[in-house]
Amino acid sequence: MQSYILSLLIFLPLLGGAVVLCLPKANQALIRWVALAFAGINVIFSFILALLYSQATVSNFSHSSFQERLPWIPSIGINYTLDVDGISLLLVVLTSLLGLVCMAASYRQQKRFKNYMAFMLLLQSGILGVFLSANLFLFYIFWELMLIPAYFLVGTWGGERRIYAAFKFVLYTSVGSLLMLAGIIAVGYFYTRTAGAGCLFTLDIGTLTNGLTNPNTGAVTCAAHFDSTTQLWLFLAFAAAFAVKIPFVPFHSWLPDTYSEAPAPVTAILAGAMSKTGAYGFLRICIPLFPLAVQTLAPFFSILAVVGILYCAVLALVQTDLKRILAYSSISHLGVVMLGMFAFNAQGVEGSVLQMVNHGITTAALFLIAGYIEERVGTRNIADFGGIATRVPIMATVLLIAALSSLGLPGLNSFAGEFLSLLGAFRSNVTLGVLGTAVVVPAAWYMLRFFQGVMTGPGPALGPVAQVTRRGGLADIRMGEFLAILPLLALIFYIGLQPAPLTFLLHQPVLNTMQNLGNAFIK
Repeated sequence: MQSYILSLLIFLPLLGGAVVLCLPKANQALIRWVALAFAGINVIFSFILALLYSQATVSNFSHSSFQERLPWIPSIGINYTLDVDGISLLLVVLTSLLGLVCMAASYRQQKRFKNYMAFMLLLQSGILGVFLSANLFLFYIFWELMLIPAYFLVGTWGGERRIYAAFKFVLYTSVGSLLMLAGIIAVGYFYTRTAGAGCLFTLDIGTLTNGLTNPNTGAVTCAAHFDSTTQLWLFLAFAAAFAVKIPFVPFHSWLPDTYSEAPAPVTAILAGAMSKTGAYGFLRICIPLFPLAVQTLAPFFSILAVVGILYCAVLALVQTDLKRILAYSSISHLGVVMLGMFAFNAQGVEGSVLQMVNHGITTAALFLIAGYIEERVGTRNIADFGGIATRVPIMATVLLIAALSSLGLPGLNSFAGEFLSLLGAFRSNVTLGVLGTAVVVPAAWYMLRFFQGVMTGPGPALGPVAQVTRRGGLADIRMGEFLAILPLLALIFYIGLQPAPLTFLLHQPVLNTMQNLGNAFIK
């Protein structure tokens, strides 16, 4: 199993989607259980991979046995190459788990249910492919594959403005993707020109990062040997795609519309897993391949991260829609991820990756709870709520746990990731570290406003929530809803109390990733 487990993780959801499409659409129960079975098996495989990788790490064995490599179009450097390290492993486990959780939370979906489940599985397959690809062309294929199901999930099953949100999402991401494709082609060209005669055109990330020996000259050439101007333009070509997906301000305006219009389970997997592909692209491609460009542009991207942290936190304060509050909060938290990453020290980068995982867990839980609430009362306007905690005490407790996790309360998962990210930022630049840390004030404000506005206070005498409450129709969290979100709650406490197993897996891959930046960047 070890030799092909990475392919299984990618293509099992794809197979599941194909099987689901072959089932009779009238039998929704069968469709649901088949989709959940494929997603559940994928979670099992992801945990098996984590166990095998952990054992190899503890025993100091090589992880090369997990790599899969098959010739595809070798004459132009395109191979089917998959690989995994501690960074991608955590994101793979997160994506597999969120896929299962979000499909389980979709049990009340009725509209075109068969197609909905098939697209959810296809989306999961595309995200996993991005995290496991070790060839730039293969990376691009899975990057584009994510776009197709995401577009249909938003545009078909979203709210009233779903077509506008889906079109805006595709427009933003497509422009960035085209620039990345140009960058991929250029990387292969410049590598061949720099390496000289005897070296073939290649797009394998490992070769581009670590270099390959020219059989004629004996020289080792890697992408880091490109001249500074070439690196700068190539970095920007890739960064265009990654910055939109995170997103950095000012490329963020698609996100609140998409997240607010998509169904809650779709929003949960988009925010929890797909948004991490942009940050992962910076860490896996931009930083190790183009160190001279990174050295030039790092201050600029650090400033963009701080602007996103503070600006979107302020925007979250003035929102009245529950999902838009969470959407802007998500952008702000991802700014902390990027600030830690561009600190270029072990604490900052480890905290960045750890916070990717923590953010995925917490924001998915928050969006799912917001969806549960909207499904009951038919509104997301915070002014319509207030005082429902006495009616839904279990849901109020779950929401409070997720909200406190988002705030970075010590003992819950987000604290460790934010602490390490901001510690790394302080070590790199005290001013940016202080500005990044300042987000705790508006974050506490908007998250407590979110919880208190929904769950506590007198609430309005009139309105949809008041009417549902008077009719006795405001039910507490159902068993199926609670079981769907339970794995996320368990991880909030487990990682909060015991983050060491995750940071242990991250330490060596982070050092390896930073190695190409040179000794001046390893602080």
